[in-house]
Amino acid sequence: MENLAFKEWLRAEALNLGFARVGFASCEPFETEHDHLQTWFSEGRGDHLPYLDPEVLLDPQRVMEGAKTALVGFFPYARPKAVPGSAPGSLKLSRYLWGTDYHILLKPRLQKLLAKAQMQRPEVQGRVCVDTAPLMERQMAARAGLGWQGKHTLLIMGKDGSWGFLAVLLLDVELPPDKPFSAEHCGACIACIDACPSQAISPFHLNPNRCMTTYTIETETEPPPDVTAAIAQSGWAAGCDICQEVCPWNASPIFGDAKLWGQPNRLHTEPAASLLLGPSQWRSRTRRTALRRVRNRHWNRNVDLILGSKAEGTT
Repeated sequence: MENLAFKEWLRAEALNLGFARVGFASCEPFETEHDHLQTWFSEGRGDHLPYLDPEVLLDPQRVMEGAKTALVGFFPYARPKAVPGSAPGSLKLSRYLWGTDYHILLKPRLQKLLAKAQMQRPEVQGRVCVDTAPLMERQMAARAGLGWQGKHTLLIMGKDGSWGFLAVLLLDVELPPDKPFSAEHCGACIACIDACPSQAISPFHLNPNRCMTTYTIETETEPPPDVTAAIAQSGWAAGCDICQEVCPWNASPIFGDAKLWGQPNRLHTEPAASLLLGPSQWRSRTRRTALRRVRNRHWNRNVDLILGSKAEGTT
């Protein structure tokens, strides 16, 4: 199978596996990101993300030696009826947490795709990357022509929106790349910046040290007082979707397939006061979900912050 035909066969197979959009990019280093990334780390913005290495991030071939092509897939996860905080008295959990752990969902799909590719061309080697490898997925997605990084730094696929996971299959075969997405279409809009309650966003930059998600998901470190107040008052107990909720490009996005993506559990619908859980309850409620990485004590701290704020509001 010639390379162009092989590429389009891979695209069709990936779409059949549930990806809404698929693009192809070269695996050359991200030289244009070097200065930005060095500044980002020198300012301490990676302090709570110790698993990130700027030198590895810049070069996909550090993730997989011999990688020449990246297949980038966009898998939508939001659903119209899955709205955080919509149930009376409930907490807010980011939409990406409303189903099976996306690693469990997406890795087998790309592994299946790689196995099928190797049946077509046995010499091909690859590596599946779903948010666990030090890879600049959003920059790779823009290089693959899927969209642009918005002012909130998330990938926006035009009218298809930004509610989706990015998954990458690195391959050691050189396939014709798709046309990169070099423009950005945020214009003068600053809705995401104005809406962020912890002031974590500036145009095309995110400061994880001020992002509520950092402190409710990534680290148990105590947030700065104003970020603590933002978590408490906003009701976001795990993650935060505010910047995406206000984005005009999400007015009519691609929604995820509920049959593929699963259904919410009681963490999304029960009153907050009933969600201070013991260890066994927490393990049961978070089984096969991305919330399992959050410790029970961390979750209870987040819930306590929000319950304390609600109590103060009633006095």
